Amino acid sequence: MTEERVDIFDRIMYLKIFRFLWPFYKKNKAALLYLFFGACTTAVNLGVSALFWYVFGWQNVKWQTPFGVFSAGTFFGNVISIFLAIVFAYVTNKIYVFESETHGMKEMFAEFARFLGGRISTMVIELGGVQLAVWLWPDNGTLLFVAKLITQVLVIVINYFISKFLVFKGQKSAEQRN
Repeated sequence: MTEERVDIFDRIMYLKIFRFLWPFYKKNKAALLYLFFGACTTAVNLGVSALFWYVFGWQNVKWQTPFGVFSAGTFFGNVISIFLAIVFAYVTNKIYVFESETHGMKEMFAEFARFLGGRISTMVIELGGVQLAVWLWPDNGTLLFVAKLITQVLVIVINYFISKFLVFKGQKSAEQRN
């Protein structure tokens, strides 16, 4: 390993058992870490959703509206899980994936605002996808969770491009990292 910043993932990949993967890892580190933390973010999102829907029973909270039944519990449990996942994703993407350096609170809040804006735009996809599943398969918790998983895949891919090209302006260049 060189004199550059070494994180826990570098240390793991430099173990003898993984050393043969070192060149591939170094070349694709950002994408690999994004996938890893994307999976962790998805686990946070799904875990919190499952907690609200199945442990607290929020999937049964429904409101009658002029347009039909609105699954309020599903919707609000989903919003809370997405918000917690967004905070988790920002921290891990900033520190590990894009190694973004911000100087001062104002710059960090601007970066977080861009991140949040991107995530809110993809939240529309996720909320819409889950709500569509509720309408298509009412009272089917399994298909609701499958729809949540499918929307997660779409959201992860779209969020990567938003983060890479629009959010993390303070990221270090490849020359600065090596």
